[in-house]
Amino acid sequence: MPVNPDTWGLRPLVDDDVDDVHAIVSDPDTWVHEPGGCFERVERSGALVREAVASWRAEGLGPWAVLVADELVGLGGVTPMTRWWDLGARLSPHVWGHGLATWVVEVALGAAHRTKPDWPVVARSSSTNPASGRACENGGLAPVHVEPWPDGTSCVVHADRPLERDLLRTVLALG
Repeated sequence: MPVNPDTWGLRPLVDDDVDDVHAIVSDPDTWVHEPGGCFERVERSGALVREAVASWRAEGLGPWAVLVADELVGLGGVTPMTRWWDLGARLSPHVWGHGLATWVVEVALGAAHRTKPDWPVVARSSSTNPASGRACENGGLAPVHVEPWPDGTSCVVHADRPLERDLLRTVLALG
């Protein structure tokens, strides 16, 4: 599939997206950097989509359906937490390596700043997925903390500003 930036788009996730989202999050290749994250049950994908829909209703912003040529190829954006935004993206492997994740980070960061500018924007990734960290940095976030994990890898935290100690503890507790 050509991944021409002129064909990229975002829209709020809607209830009808569950099957398309599940096709992405249940694909083991999507989780190559985090094998334990793969969704096995469509109910879990449904819950993810319902949470996104609720975010849009409550805060006017939440995760988007990421589109290429009108095909849903991932989900990404910010999820409201307690006075901070959790930024994340999960894209189908066939669109990796074209700058799409960086673009999602850039757009999400701008939208978060317009919606609740006093809330920090925070992203977490594994040290086994350096492309995720690069997308965060290229999209406008900076690395603010690296937390070693018992398995020898690390959690890398990126944010749009320095984080207070309590918020950093909260972020790290999410895994």
